[in-house]
Amino acid sequence: MYTHKIPFQLHILAACIVTAFSSQALAEVKISYGTPEGFSAVEMDNTANYVATYNGKTLPGFISYSLSKNALVFDARQYADNGIDTEDRRVIEDVLSKIDYKQCKDGCDLRVAEHYVTLDKTRRTLKIRTTREDFLAPDTSWGLINNQSLDMRGSSESYSAFNLNGNTWFGLPGRSFGYMNWYANRSQNRGQSSRDQGISSYYLQKNFADTYVRAGKQNSIDYGSGSVSTVLSPSFDQFITLGSQEYMRSDRDVGSLVLFSTAEGNYEFYRNGRLILKRPAILGRNEVSFADLPGGYYPVEIRLVDRNGNLINEQTQDINNLNFGGANSWRVTAGQDMDEGGQLLEGAISRNMSQFYLNAAAVSGEDSDWASEVNVTRPSSFGTLSLDPTVGVLSGENGTGGYFNLNMNDPVLGNLMLSRYQNTDVSRFYYGTPSSSLAYSRNIAGVTLGYNYRDYGRGETQQLEARWNYKPNGLWSTFGLGVQKANGMPGDSDYTLYLNMTWMLDKSQASVRAAQYGGKTQLSGDYRQDYDDNFGTTSTGVTVNRIDSSNSFNAYGSRAGTRGDASLNLGHSDAASNLDFNYRGMVAANQDGIALGRYSHGGSAMLLKTPALGETPYGFKVEGHPVAGNGTYAVPLNQYSDVPFARVSSDSDNMDMNIEVPANIVRAHPGQVYNAKAKVDINMVYSGILVDAAGKPVGGIIHETGDTAYANGLFSISSKAVLANISVDGAGGRYTCDLTKPVQPSHYLCK
Repeated sequence: MYTHKIPFQLHILAACIVTAFSSQALAEVKISYGTPEGFSAVEMDNTANYVATYNGKTLPGFISYSLSKNALVFDARQYADNGIDTEDRRVIEDVLSKIDYKQCKDGCDLRVAEHYVTLDKTRRTLKIRTTREDFLAPDTSWGLINNQSLDMRGSSESYSAFNLNGNTWFGLPGRSFGYMNWYANRSQNRGQSSRDQGISSYYLQKNFADTYVRAGKQNSIDYGSGSVSTVLSPSFDQFITLGSQEYMRSDRDVGSLVLFSTAEGNYEFYRNGRLILKRPAILGRNEVSFADLPGGYYPVEIRLVDRNGNLINEQTQDINNLNFGGANSWRVTAGQDMDEGGQLLEGAISRNMSQFYLNAAAVSGEDSDWASEVNVTRPSSFGTLSLDPTVGVLSGENGTGGYFNLNMNDPVLGNLMLSRYQNTDVSRFYYGTPSSSLAYSRNIAGVTLGYNYRDYGRGETQQLEARWNYKPNGLWSTFGLGVQKANGMPGDSDYTLYLNMTWMLDKSQASVRAAQYGGKTQLSGDYRQDYDDNFGTTSTGVTVNRIDSSNSFNAYGSRAGTRGDASLNLGHSDAASNLDFNYRGMVAANQDGIALGRYSHGGSAMLLKTPALGETPYGFKVEGHPVAGNGTYAVPLNQYSDVPFARVSSDSDNMDMNIEVPANIVRAHPGQVYNAKAKVDINMVYSGILVDAAGKPVGGIIHETGDTAYANGLFSISSKAVLANISVDGAGGRYTCDLTKPVQPSHYLCK
């Protein structure tokens, strides 16, 4: 008979968890806003209307401030006519009567009449909840969201690569959803081919009021960067998890990995032999966002491949992508170990202890394999200096180790990031290697000096860099001069010298990069032009590269628009020609329709329908994403966010638009596709010079608006509708002027 023994260290961890649960968690919320210039704060405050929710349900009318009653009020009849019962109306009225509206200057969190109130005077929202925890139970239905990223590359040197990966969210009734992460990779290089495909993670999840249950298969490679607060992140072939909802709302980590490339091409990131990410590489300094990488602390193999598929360099680095601070959360997982088989049990907890953040985790498997971890983070401020230190202790069947992280920021002293991982090979569940990293930067007399040091036990890398800006007559110039020692490979002691120069003027950018590496001189020049319109941004450019006597030329174009982001690159070198194409976007569907959109990190979207305004095309942005008129678009939403009214903006030069997108979304649930319709009211502005066929100015009274076109043809009118033509009653009779096609800039033809 087999008896599983729980290690003594797990008992200690369990005691820490019990202590953490019994502690009172205090979280301070600070909100500060400003008043736009030209507006009176008092007048705005007195006339403001607030979109309100009561326990997550959007109320059917605005809540406003009454000067006579000196209190917040609502239309009780309107609420009654729209299904708000008598008891709820009484409670809402009681809560509002006890809110000191004027004392809540910019926004505040209050506890009044046994309810919790969040008032935001800038976003014009008011939330009333019966419990402190902001857990709500929104209704959900069927939906489908699929994020896909396609990358295709080829070269005349017998090289081709095809990479397709994505994640699919299935929205289900009863606050449930399904998730699947999938990938397919193909490559062929000089007669050798490889392929890899599969579904790395899949699970079903049911959300309750403050907990969730999840079951399926989960690979740690697919963990989001913001969901990992400890270095322990095992993979389960089969599992079931019980946890708190707050764990699912952890903020994504920020920051980036800095790499120095010795050639133009692409970075390929491999973890456990699987390609997890591709990013373009330019000569010199490159940054890769941690938000695009799996969470945790783990080694990755980074390959630098040129456009013809040649391997330029490969290195192994440890990725430190953890989220140490945050809210109160916990989870317990039981399942089958993906790596070794057998039973596996994991537990984790995060607590806000008022003075510090505590994260703890424990993993227990068969054959007495186990690991545990506790880390503590203590954010502090001393004047302008902010410190964010973290200390962690690891234990397992092989021993004990730990780590230390420090982030420091100060406008005078500079910015410092320091970390050390020591004796971390504690268990088969975590077998990290000792490592040290240091990054420091400081601005001195307008020059930012930076130093980076990394030692991961497989080689040492150091970079020293100086960056400065220069802006004569509006031409923004940026210069970077640096030196790098080694390249992360054992025994590699070469130095790389590089110089980056960039000039920007309006929507144009030119760059020159030079590097000396391995006895070779490398030069690269790039010119790019951006074109912004109401429907997105288009970029075109060329890149010229020279390495000793070898030359290459690339032309590229990219589009970030309403249906996703795409780019195309065509290149030619002395040895071969190459081509690559990349697309990244989303498909969202529900019972009312289907649409394309930009990539949705949160797994939820809004299916937005926009009206037609005659035959005139128009566009605007919703939640920061472009959409166009007379269509249906998928707009990404942040996970578990509330969107009573979507944020909108327009940059049209000749069209003033009043846009409202009432969304009424409570806790944007994964897999959910919400329907919304945009309400667009326009005010067209037409101005310029009216001329006849002979080029002579046309003046008179404009029939449609009653405005006057002057004798020199100058006119300016506004209209609530799109005008293709206007009629002008002048001295020579009535003219019909075409406003759709200027015969020359700002000149319109009249007949």
